[in-house]
Amino acid sequence: MKILFSAVFKPGTEAPGKDGPVMLSQAAELSSLGFFQRSTAKEVFVMFSRQFAKASTEPGQRSSVRKDGYMSHVYHSPMGVVAVCFADDEYPQRVAFGYLSKVCEDFVLAVPQSRGDCGTADLPHEALFAAKHQELLVKFQDPGQADQLTQIMAELEKTKLVLHETIEAALERGCKIETLINKSNDLSGSSKMFFKTAKKQNQCCTFM
Repeated sequence: MKILFSAVFKPGTEAPGKDGPVMLSQAAELSSLGFFQRSTAKEVFVMFSRQFAKASTEPGQRSSVRKDGYMSHVYHSPMGVVAVCFADDEYPQRVAFGYLSKVCEDFVLAVPQSRGDCGTADLPHEALFAAKHQELLVKFQDPGQADQLTQIMAELEKTKLVLHETIEAALERGCKIETLINKSNDLSGSSKMFFKTAKKQNQCCTFM
């Protein structure tokens, strides 16, 4: 059981050329993937997390997307940020949302100016939170230990949860994965080629 990637976004913003909100922080633990898969995997996580954050418009809402044995979880915090993580299908959903809540809480405490204008470039305050974000990601690799955060869990039970069975259902209405991939500036040319090849073989995102 593991969390591979997480990111924090500022809702209501637009990152130039990214077709989605500004990314405020990110952390990754991709050691379980092959060395040559990690770069593409991270780009894919960034792209989809940005789109899921863009589609999350209701403060307090939680949503999950299931794909090929993996889950992405999205939490729109009332504190003014949206957090997204990608975990394997065995990772407890409740703990995943506890992680996202903790990330949001600690981020706003560490970067109080994020409540206001954060600019338009990705990672404007990364130096203030990068180490803490990575520390939380490592800590939550053990869901049993992390589940001690009962107060956070209790608060999360009061929020709305939406489970999406397909990625398309979690994206903005009418948005197709192929279109998103083709126009994404979060993906390199090699990653876009990976998707096209995987689609032909009906194995899209099997590295996730």
